[in-house]
Amino acid sequence: MNPQLQISAPLAQSKLAAARNLYNSYAAKLLGYIFEVVQNKLIAEQYLAAVFNDVPNEIEELSKAGVNVLCRLQVMARQKLAKFFETLDNDTDRKAWQNMPWVNNKYITLMTPLQQQVFCCVYYQCKTTSHIAAELNKTDEEIRKTLKECFTIIRNGRNNERVH
Repeated sequence: MNPQLQISAPLAQSKLAAARNLYNSYAAKLLGYIFEVVQNKLIAEQYLAAVFNDVPNEIEELSKAGVNVLCRLQVMARQKLAKFFETLDNDTDRKAWQNMPWVNNKYITLMTPLQQQVFCCVYYQCKTTSHIAAELNKTDEEIRKTLKECFTIIRNGRNNERVH
């Protein structure tokens, strides 16, 4: 008796077809998102491929009612990208990444250096506020307050765009 789960050929084909449809619908947006993080087209494409290699295993989750597919794909990408930040060899590489020209992101440029660091650690590196607090030798409450300030800057920036 074979203890491994056997997937029927039609089911496997339908998962691949669904993954292909998701790729056609969301790959360009997700590639742009990943590129914003890694700032390298080849590396971004490799991460995009890694995310979509996992999509057939996540089809049920992605197909649930009320699931925002792009947001779920971004979460999958962030999980993969967490490994990208672990591969930065030393403090010099990490500092170089932290000093990348985020001028393309108008909201981040409005933030103070601390706000930028906290926001990027949470959003791009998927670090917890507790982890950031320990790294920066600050309290968890200070980091949460700083993160709230970041979201206020983004929210106010978006509200100002709608006015004009």
